[in-house]
Amino acid sequence: MIELIFVRHGETDSNRKGTYLGWTDVSLNEEGLRQAYEAKCKLSNENIDAMYSSPLKRAVRTAEVINENFKLAVIYEERLKERCFGIWEDLTHNEILEKYPEEYGLWTDDHVNYCMEGGESTVQSYNRVTGFIEDIINTHESGTYLIVTHLGCIRKIVAHLLGLGIEGSWRFRVDNCSITRIVVNDEKYAYLTLLNG
Repeated sequence: MIELIFVRHGETDSNRKGTYLGWTDVSLNEEGLRQAYEAKCKLSNENIDAMYSSPLKRAVRTAEVINENFKLAVIYEERLKERCFGIWEDLTHNEILEKYPEEYGLWTDDHVNYCMEGGESTVQSYNRVTGFIEDIINTHESGTYLIVTHLGCIRKIVAHLLGLGIEGSWRFRVDNCSITRIVVNDEKYAYLTLLNG
């Protein structure tokens, strides 16, 4: 049996503004750091076999705080980055509508496959992050793995493991520094045991 524990990074100023924050490498704000320490306390009694994190600053700092519990060598994994939004990076919804109305229309017509300039499509980011999680499941027979990553990544992984596909990923709320748990049994069947805790 494998247990996967996911933690979304703490709050940033961009999160507070509601921008499309993908690969833009911003740091945690004061509230985000407080949230990270709160998550550290929630996870203090866990036995963790390995810890993975997105290499973006907001996830790295969250992982560093939580890892004060475990003193593990955190594995920084490029596939755990948030979706890259290209020319839409760190813009609000209204700013995208104002600056890129044509591109926004193309996205709303096919939000799964459309790729904004310099970015990734939903399906590209979905395949990237679910490929990582499949590697974890297929290379370990058992253990507990802590993964610090981003909103979109956690949504996509949960939807994938529960058999809901890309469209299902929109159905999950994942707050900053919340904890999500999935157990994968020996038959590779996944159970959601905690969401947004």
